[in-house]
Amino acid sequence: MPSARRHLTALPDPTAPQQPAQTEDRVFSPGRLRAYRDLYGYTRRSLAEKTGIPLDILTGYDLGVLTPDTATLTALADALNVDVHNLTGPPDADDSWEYWGLICAAMPPMTDDQIATVATVLRRIDKHREHPDDGPAAEQPRAA
Repeated sequence: MPSARRHLTALPDPTAPQQPAQTEDRVFSPGRLRAYRDLYGYTRRSLAEKTGIPLDILTGYDLGVLTPDTATLTALADALNVDVHNLTGPPDADDSWEYWGLICAAMPPMTDDQIATVATVLRRIDKHREHPDDGPAAEQPRAA
């Protein structure tokens, strides 16, 4: 059976030995910070408390409006138990793709039933996009 995730680019495994980072061609990735924070169950507040970074500053990093310096990036990586390299990405990377790529890579493969359910929802979304004025379809009563 083909993998539903074969088209995704694999992101680094946080538990695998790390290659030296090419820091000159990588930049801080807010999407990766959010993904690791979510994957390890940290809220912004709990990560801020663990690192000693003020909540408003951490929120700025999370939203991509602020960029941490090297020492702060190291503190974030240490708190998340990942290499600093895992919190950086290519300069032109799409932040949403960085987030969802990492989240999807960490998920177990979907079952056939889960894939069918997602496909049904996506077909409904596509149908609504094709005919937005129809509104939500009313459920038809089923014959007994």
